[in-house]
Amino acid sequence: MKFLWIDTETTGLEPADSGIFELGAILVENGNVICERCFFLNPLSDVIKYHEDSGAIHGYSENQIREFTPESEQVVNIADFFREARNFNQPEKMIIAGYNVSFDIKHLKAMLGRYGYRLEDYFSDVVADVFLQVKKAGMQKALPYLPNRKLETVATHLGVILKNAHDALADIKATREVAIKLRTLGVPLL
Repeated sequence: MKFLWIDTETTGLEPADSGIFELGAILVENGNVICERCFFLNPLSDVIKYHEDSGAIHGYSENQIREFTPESEQVVNIADFFREARNFNQPEKMIIAGYNVSFDIKHLKAMLGRYGYRLEDYFSDVVADVFLQVKKAGMQKALPYLPNRKLETVATHLGVILKNAHDALADIKATREVAIKLRTLGVPLL
């Protein structure tokens, strides 16, 4: 099985008026890490805005994001990476994985769609969400009561080091480690 673990940092919450400016990805096949990638891009336009409340979370200013490669150029590299990762010579599509990954999926679909790409061309319908795995772990009493289910909180409890929270690659590395630790506690991801 091939998993693409992803995390995004965005300019806001809703794909209608915000976009991805950082995409972290880890390609894993049969449990082995094949590669890690991180893309920085500038999605800002007349429609895609910078939202101060999101900036307060990830720490990037509007000016910093404007200095990244334009989305229109970088999306080609992202789509090429997805195509190579999927390897169209094989019929199997990748499983997308992440933490509360529906948020990332919505933004990825919107970004790709603006340029005529489709997420469905690369990924299967199966979604591996570590946030749901954490919820299962709580219900099964594999995790004690925690004040919240944020990645940082769960990672700290499980002894997973998360340096640079809200850095897409750091977040997705920690997410994958959390998933592995929960699996060793008897809570499967899928």
